[in-house]
Order: sequence, then structure tokens, then C-alpha cells
Amino acid sequence: MNQKINIESLGGRGDGITVSEGKTLYVPYTVTGDVVEVKVNGSKGRLRHVHQKSEHRIEAVCEHFTKCGGCMLQHVEADFYKNWKTDLIKTALVNQGIEGVDVLPIQISPLNSRRRTSFQAIGRGDGKLVLGYAEKGSHNLINIGMCPILVPEISSFINPLKTFLSKLLEKQQKMTIQVTKGDNGLDVIFKGKGDVDLNLRMDLAEFAEKHDLARISWFNTSLKKPYYEMLAERRKPYVTFGGNKVFFPEGSFLQATEQGQEALISAMLGGIKGASRVVDLFSGCGTFSIAAAKTATVHAVENNDEMLSALKNSANMMTNIKQVTSELRDLFLRPLLPHELNKYDVAIIDPPRAGARHQMTEIINSDIKTLIMISCNPITFARDVQGLTDAGFTMGSVRPVDQFLFSPHLEIISVFNR
Repeated sequence: MNQKINIESLGGRGDGITVSEGKTLYVPYTVTGDVVEVKVNGSKGRLRHVHQKSEHRIEAVCEHFTKCGGCMLQHVEADFYKNWKTDLIKTALVNQGIEGVDVLPIQISPLNSRRRTSFQAIGRGDGKLVLGYAEKGSHNLINIGMCPILVPEISSFINPLKTFLSKLLEKQQKMTIQVTKGDNGLDVIFKGKGDVDLNLRMDLAEFAEKHDLARISWFNTSLKKPYYEMLAERRKPYVTFGGNKVFFPEGSFLQATEQGQEALISAMLGGIKGASRVVDLFSGCGTFSIAAAKTATVHAVENNDEMLSALKNSANMMTNIKQVTSELRDLFLRPLLPHELNKYDVAIIDPPRAGARHQMTEIINSDIKTLIMISCNPITFARDVQGLTDAGFTMGSVRPVDQFLFSPHLEIISVFNR
């Protein structure tokens, strides 16, 4: 059933919202002020036609927009977009009873800045394939030829990748290709079922040579415990944290953009001024550990052995930082306890999207004077920091950092002092 509606607001997930006959309707790819015709299916509306454009509506920058599910908000004007993203934080905090927080102007990464992505591919037979991203709310793959979000080095790699995979993938055969731009070239991982035979090894090594890839690896998804098998490493990929090179392993978590990374590091450094002993929880490869070690000794805690080893090995080669120690530990199962935390002046914590409720409880019960909280989820951020005020912490300004253009995702950093 088609219905003509006015879009009243933009929801937390990027859908336009209206209330019709007492029911809330969510319509992707619309914005506050649009008058649209939609096909209604339960609480979802599928956009059929824009009768009257909102003053906040602009032309999208990508030819695949609304088909590819990677972006939700390319049609939204910049100032409205900034305010909407900032309000995501304010709403999440207010919902947890936290009001009057100073939210700083949002720092948005530009177009062509995202340095890591995962492409999906499926063979169609006769040397044809589809490579790209899934349609919103579907497993249907949308074939892309460009992406305005990605760094040029990855975007220009799409067509060579398609050419290579068209000779490799059989009909209905699926594969994921994870691409990360290091400072010295692309790190490419092919994820598929089965072992790599000799011919494919040779083909992949030749592909790496032809396109000047830094490293190329295989990940056999059919194994009970899959692992990364390096096939060719022409250069050891690295990124730079606080001016120091960190050589990262296959499949590492890195901040999505260099601009976002630097904004978060800058805010973190402001929070640790005067500290001599810092603990970095969920340290990864050392985004914050290495930068903090310029002025303080750092203890990095992480559950991924490969990333922690990369951090240790890189730190051992540096001459312009203070001591960095490390600990392999699952902070969800075994959070650092108060007597362990009491050794440090400052705790830095950058948990996954689910947050770190148990570790936050131990921080509250410790004597830690300063906490720097980084989060990629405003809702779990608000939940995790809720008890800090009661424990005597004062919340500093919140810095929103948008590394995920045209999406509802957002990074946040704030400094708490007790």
C-alpha cells in the first residue's frame, strides 16, 4: 500500500520518521521536511517518490547511493548532518540522566579518507562476478565501481580486484576481501573456503607484484579455528601513531581514518598531561599507547596476541619513547582490579561497541584520578559513564569524531577527573 507522508524527524539510525495513525513509520533515505510517497510494510516505509524536497535535502555524491547499503545519509545537507550527529550523543546522555555536558564541535573526516574496508564478492559464472557491499537490510550484493568514502588507493584497486576475481570465482562461489591502507601500501586478505593450492599461491603472489601490494594473505573460513596465512609480504605494512611506525599484523583493528585517529590522539594527549604512569585498556596495536609513551610509561592490555605482539615489537624498536609494557588479557572475563589499577595515574579505555561495564566498575572502585574514555557507540558510552559522577568524577567536554561518513556511527572521547 502506497501512502503520502511528511517526514517529521531523522531517527538515531538515519531513517526518516513520521507518526501515521498512531504508528511510527521509518523511511530510509529521507530527511526532516520531505513530503514523500512510500510503500508501507509494517513499521517500514520504502521510498517511492519525493513530492516535495526538504530544505535539508541535497544531491548524493555517489552513483550507488540508495542501492548500496554502505551509506544512509548522503542526501542530507552538511549543517543538518553535523547537528544530527551531535544530537546522537546528547540524546544518549540525557537518556541516562546525564545533562549539561559540553559537546564540542564535531570533527568530520573528509571524503576519500576511509583506509580500511571489506568487499564482498560472488561469482556469476562465465567469468562474471559482483563485487561490492550489501543492499540495506538484505544479503543482495550491489556491484560497485567506485566509492567516494574510500582512500583513492583502495577505490582505484576495485577494478583490478574484479578482473582478478573474475578468473578465480566459480558460479555462486563467495569471497570476502579485506583491504587496509598502510602508510607504505595496501594489505589485502582474501577470505574464502578451502586451502590455497600451488597455482593460486603463484597467482596471488603475481597479483601482489603487479599491483605493488605491501602484503597479501589467505584466510580459510572453512576451518574450525581460521587463521591468517601470509602468502607474500613485499613490505611489512605499517601505520604511524604519534610520529612512530607500528607494523600491524593481518586483520588488525585500526581507526577508520587517519584524520579521525589524529583527532582522538590529540584529545587523549591533552588528558594525560602531567601523568607519569598510564594504563591503556583494549590497546589494540597501540593507537594510544605509542603516542602516550612520549611522556609517560605505558602498560598496554589487549586480548589479541598478534596485535599485542605488533605493539611490543614496534615499541622495542623506538628510541624516543618511555617504557611500554604489555599484558595479554581478556578484559571482559578478567577486568583489571582496583589494586592493579592503583599503580597508574591515568586509565585510557577504548572498548568495542558493546562497551565495558565490568571494567568500568573496577575503575570506579579504584583510586584512578583520571579516566580517558573513547567509544564508538554513544549508547554504551552513556551507560558506561553513568556511574562515574557518583564516584566523584567530573566529566570534561565530549569530542565527537566522525570517521564513518553518511552513517549513524560515531566516535566519542572525553576526559574524566576525580
